[in-house]
Amino acid sequence: MAVNLGRPIAHGSRSTVYAWGNDAVAKVPVAGTPDSWIRCEADFSTAVHQVGAPVPEFLGFEAHDGRLASIYRRAVGALMWDAVVAEPGQVREHAGCLVELQTLLAALVPPVVLPSQADRIGSKIRLAANRVDQALLAALGEIPGPERVVLCHGDLHPGNVILTADGPMVVDWFDAARGDPVGDVARTTILLATDSGTDHLNGAPGEVLTQLHDAYVRTASTAFGFDGDLLERWRAVVAVARIAEGVPPDALREVWTAWTESRPSTR
Repeated sequence: MAVNLGRPIAHGSRSTVYAWGNDAVAKVPVAGTPDSWIRCEADFSTAVHQVGAPVPEFLGFEAHDGRLASIYRRAVGALMWDAVVAEPGQVREHAGCLVELQTLLAALVPPVVLPSQADRIGSKIRLAANRVDQALLAALGEIPGPERVVLCHGDLHPGNVILTADGPMVVDWFDAARGDPVGDVARTTILLATDSGTDHLNGAPGEVLTQLHDAYVRTASTAFGFDGDLLERWRAVVAVARIAEGVPPDALREVWTAWTESRPSTR
């Protein structure tokens, strides 16, 4: 039986979010999204909520037209991306907020229920190689060993941050992992790229997204203390992994190819 959903609030590649009463939302998976993914996201969200991450509380499951819908406490506020589009002059502040969120997460104890970042990236690289080009398997050998293991969101971008009266809240924790914060930063830089091949950040001129990307990289490099070579290595690996997510591969393959052609001879 179908539950009584409210108005749609947000649309993603894996689910649609609807109002659920006055203070909750229901995430209903789109066709093709396995129920196991919905359960995993709920487990991950619950785990990171318990260690203090700014994430809406998971409230339970409901059935909707034979599918599993997950119910979360509603975070009331505007998406950070909508704020960027409305106030392009504030890109440095929003870039700083993204980095602050990542440093906050890095200071928490990463829940053991989360998968390894390297394992998750490795699985995606194998899938990308099978779908596109077996030569991409070379990226497996380039996954950096973690300098430290922290809580990583795995998909942090302005479309996954809600600016509430009590501070920013981070949603969509399906890609969460235990791993190196530089790998998480690299993932965000790929998502902020103007040629990322997806429409998750539309509505602002390309130069605004470029300014946000550049301000984010500068702030993150100071906060986490990494050098440019390490970030570029992570970016190359993460770009290959992202191909497995069904996005257009050309720009992502270019990131990998550019790095392999210019990488240092010793690392």
